[in-house]
Amino acid sequence: PNGAPILLANEYHHWSKRMKRYLRRLGRDVWRYVEEGPHVLVLTPVQTDGATFRLGGGHPAMNRATKDDLDKMENDAIAFCEISCGVSPDNFDIIINCKSAKEIWDVLKNLYEGTKQAIDNRLPTPLNEFNNFKANVGENLEDSFKRFNLIVTKLSNADTIRSNNETNL
Repeated sequence: PNGAPILLANEYHHWSKRMKRYLRRLGRDVWRYVEEGPHVLVLTPVQTDGATFRLGGGHPAMNRATKDDLDKMENDAIAFCEISCGVSPDNFDIIINCKSAKEIWDVLKNLYEGTKQAIDNRLPTPLNEFNNFKANVGENLEDSFKRFNLIVTKLSNADTIRSNNETNL
């Protein structure tokens, strides 16, 4: 697929991982503005010979955006556009008033995953499943492995990270 991944109902976790990879592929800094928020352009009055120049209407003359400023704003605009295009019409109504890619991302994350407290409250069940995992009597190795991978995926979805050593114990 060449376009942005589309968010489908009950597929937020997979969509968010695919969208993150997609945005990183578009440019190394595109994803950064989803995580950190948009670049804020700071314009300052320009002074020459001790006097502040003013342009019509009494506003002080301002320095212009640099190429770096414009590149940063472009990266946020790309992320904003791609995430917006990656949501269904139902979700678009939820994000329509968002002003930045980060704001869209945060709104969707809270909508589908809940707050940090809600995520923390969902963690004990998969963690208990992981800690108490045993093969069922009569279960073949393949089925046991599939169940184990499902538990590991649940832990990953809850942002619980374990080292390979912990996972292998």
